[in-house]
Amino acid sequence: MHKMTQEDAQKIEQTTGKSPESMEPEELDQALAQAGVVAQPVTPEDAQAMSTAEANDPDPDEEVEAPE
Repeated sequence: MHKMTQEDAQKIEQTTGKSPESMEPEELDQALAQAGVVAQPVTPEDAQAMSTAEANDPDPDEEVEAPE
């Protein structure tokens, strides 16, 4: 899991042509380095929020598209 600002996500998309949400973890690591973005530390609250969201996902196998 990577935490970043919306501005950082946009910078990655401008640099790579792909949204961070659509990248595999290794690809995102490369994109972060290429764009010069430093991911923010994930807090325990962030991790809990993601776990809760995943647990409540009615269709966990569905791919979620980045908002337009």
